[in-house]
Amino acid sequence: MGAERYGLALILILASMIFIMATEDGKWVDLIALNLQAFALFASLRAAQPDMRLRVACGVIISVVLFVAWCQAAFSNGIEDDFVRLSTLALVIIATPVIAWGLVRQVRERGRITTHTMMGVLCIYLLMSLAFASAYAAISALGNDAFFSQGASWDTTNNYLYYSLTTVTTVGMGDLSPATNLGRSLTAAEALIGQIYVITVVAVIVANLRPRRSDG
Repeated sequence: MGAERYGLALILILASMIFIMATEDGKWVDLIALNLQAFALFASLRAAQPDMRLRVACGVIISVVLFVAWCQAAFSNGIEDDFVRLSTLALVIIATPVIAWGLVRQVRERGRITTHTMMGVLCIYLLMSLAFASAYAAISALGNDAFFSQGASWDTTNNYLYYSLTTVTTVGMGDLSPATNLGRSLTAAEALIGQIYVITVVAVIVANLRPRRSDG
């Protein structure tokens, strides 16, 4: 039951992204966001049905991340920003290939593309945006300079994610812009990868979408 169904993972990823953008940085905000992302990875693992060893390894990593986050929240004034962003990046890096491999294997076994396949593909698209948002934050942390030309006060988790989403969808609101050459290069890369993904992978999936046949 629940195998190959990426709907829950998609909902949890969307919930975490909406929650992050709707709130300001803070101890409990970071903790809730990490928990939502961890649960999304659990849901992805359930749907993708990878090898048991991979499931156990992912489970250990998720448990360690959540344990450290809860300890920091309980025994200190807050969760370190670098830990939150690196943990988010790690969870995304784990979830993306797991979902991708699961989708490929399941399509081969079933011989068709279903709505569940489409949901899995959308999960990867949203995870891509989360990964780039974490990369923007890492650039700012490692360089000790503001990522946005609008000033250091704009360098917050919700703004990184908002900027990443407007970039990957090529909406380009124009209210935020990168201040460094590395930031501009990464922005261009996200826009290109996002559009290539939509016009190739998503387009192929939609074109070959087939309704589930009844077993009767």
